[in-house]
Amino acid sequence: MDTVDIVRVDPADEALLAELHRLHQAVHAADQPDHPRPLWEPFLARLRQDNREMRTEVLAAHVDGQLAGRALIAWPVIDNRHLAQFDLEVIPSHRRRGVGRALLAGVRRRAQEEQRRTLVSGANRPVLGGPPRSDAGARFLAAMGFGVALESMSRRIDLAAVDAADEQRLLADCRPRAADYECASWTGPTPEPLAGGAARLVNRLMTDAPTGELDIEESTLDAARLHADEQAALDRGTHLVAAAARHRDTGEVAALTRVDVRPPGDHGTIWVTIADPRHRGHRLGTIVKIEVHRLVRRTFPYLQHVYTGNADSNAHMVAINERLGYVAVEAVIVYQLNR
Repeated sequence: MDTVDIVRVDPADEALLAELHRLHQAVHAADQPDHPRPLWEPFLARLRQDNREMRTEVLAAHVDGQLAGRALIAWPVIDNRHLAQFDLEVIPSHRRRGVGRALLAGVRRRAQEEQRRTLVSGANRPVLGGPPRSDAGARFLAAMGFGVALESMSRRIDLAAVDAADEQRLLADCRPRAADYECASWTGPTPEPLAGGAARLVNRLMTDAPTGELDIEESTLDAARLHADEQAALDRGTHLVAAAARHRDTGEVAALTRVDVRPPGDHGTIWVTIADPRHRGHRLGTIVKIEVHRLVRRTFPYLQHVYTGNADSNAHMVAINERLGYVAVEAVIVYQLNR
C-alpha cells in the first residue's frame, strides 16, 4: 500500500484546484466517457461560492508528491445538519492502492469534527442496454461497511430526437384531465407569485418521493431561500428552465419541474419534478415535463441530452419518463453509514 498524504484544500490555491479539475476530467474519461465533459468554471465556482444552503470542502490525496485522488464533502447548512455527503475520486493508475481508504478516513475525521452522524455517498452500476460502467465504487463502499439506503436509475432523453407529433398527441390526451389547471413556464428565477408554492412542493420531496432508508429530514425551504439558491446556481453559470401547473380557482401550485442547463447550453439535468398528492390524477407531471422540454428546446436549440434520476420504487414517475422517451443510462445506488 502507498503512503498517502491527505490535506484540506485551500479554495484560494488555484494551482491545486487546476490539478483537481484535471483529475476530475481524467476520472470522468475513464468511468463515464459518455457523460458531459466537466467544465472548469462551474467546478471553481462550486468550491469558492458562499452558498447558504450547502458548504463544500475538498480533501486532496497525494502519493509521493503527486495528486492521486480527492474527496468532495458537502455539508448541509440549514436542513439535515446531521449529514455529511461526499464523493470520492481516485485516478485509475492509483486505484486499489489505499488512496480511497485514506480519503474515506479523512472524511470520517472531518465528519466527527463537524458533529455529523450520517455519511452518505453514491456509486454507479451498469444496466442492461446502457453504456459500460464499473461497479468498483459500489463494491468499495460496501466493503467499508456502508449499507444500501436507496436504489435509483439515471435516465436521459435526446430532446432533438423527440417526435413532435407524438409529444403533441400525448399532451392533448392529458389536457382534458387538467382543465382546472393553468401552466406557466419560464427561464431564470421562479416568478414571485409562484415562489412560495414552489418552495412548498420542493419541501414535499422529503416526504412524498421515495427516500428508502435514507436518514433524511423534511426541508424547511421558503420563497426567500429558494430565490437565494436559484441565484447561487445562476452565479455558477447554470441556466434555469422551469414549468409549473397552478390550480385555477385556488392559485395553488400543484406541480413543478426544473431543468438546470450547463453554461454552454449543451446538456441539462432535472433538478426537481413533483406533483402535490392532493392534485394527482390530472396528468400534471406529464404536462409540466412536456412544457419544460419545449421551453428548453426553444431556448437552447443545440442542447443534446436532459438527465433525470428516479428511485426504483417511484413507479409512477418512472412510467412518465419512459413514456416521454427517457432511457436508462446507469443505476445509481446511495450508500449510508451512521457513525
